[in-house]
Amino acid sequence: MHILLQKKLMIAIAFELLFSWLLLKYSFGQNLNALGFHITTKRLLLMLYGFVLPLVYLSALYLGISLWVQNPYQLNPHYTAGDFIKGLFYVLKAVVFEELIFRGALLYFLLKKLGTRKAILTSALAFGVYHWFSYNLFGQPVQMLTVLISTAAMGYLLALAFVKTCSVLLPFALHLGYNFTSMILFSKEKNIGLQLFIKTYAVDPVKPEGILPLLIVVIYHIGFPLLGFAYLKLLRAAATG
Repeated sequence: MHILLQKKLMIAIAFELLFSWLLLKYSFGQNLNALGFHITTKRLLLMLYGFVLPLVYLSALYLGISLWVQNPYQLNPHYTAGDFIKGLFYVLKAVVFEELIFRGALLYFLLKKLGTRKAILTSALAFGVYHWFSYNLFGQPVQMLTVLISTAAMGYLLALAFVKTCSVLLPFALHLGYNFTSMILFSKEKNIGLQLFIKTYAVDPVKPEGILPLLIVVIYHIGFPLLGFAYLKLLRAAATG
C-alpha cells in the first residue's frame, strides 16, 4: 500500500469538502448538511443494514465459488492487526473520496438541475467511466464494457439510495460494506495486498465449463445491485430521520 496514495486521498477529500461547501453555498444557499450528514437513529440503522447486506451477500458468493472450484479460502498466516488497520483506513478513505464525488454535492446539483432520473443516470455512468481510469482499462474493450455495466449498476444503486434517504450515509454504508468485504476480507484488491482470507491455490483446480462461467460473471457483477434495488424498494421515498 503506497503512503503517497494515502496522502493524496486525504488531500483530495479535503478539497472535495471545500468544493462541496462552495457549490452548495453559492448555488443553493445550503451547507454540507444538505447532503444528510446528520446521524439519527433511523439513519444509523439504515447504515448498519447497508453495511451488513453486501457483507453477507459477497461472503456467501465468494465462499460458494471457492468451494465450487475446489479452491477454499484460508486465513492469511502473515496477517496482523496493523495490516487490518492500514487496509481499513485505506478502504474508508477511498469510499469517502468516491462518495463525495458521485453521491455528494455534484449529485445534489444534478438532482436540482436535471431531475431525479437524469441525475441518477448521469451519476451512474460517470461512476462507471471513472473505473476505466482507476482500473487502467483503456485499450481493453471487453473489460471496459464489463466494468462499465457492473460499476454503473452499482453507481445507480448508490445514487438511488441517496435519493431515497436524502442522505449520503446509506450509499456510504453500502459502498463501505461492499469494499470492506471484497478488499479486506477476501483480498480482491491488489493495491492493498493480501488481507484476511486468501485462496489456498494460485490457480483454481477446477474450472467451470459451458454456460457456468458466464452465469458466475453475471451473478458476480450484477447480483448485488439487484439485491440492493430490492432492498431500496422497502424504503420510503421520503427522507428518513
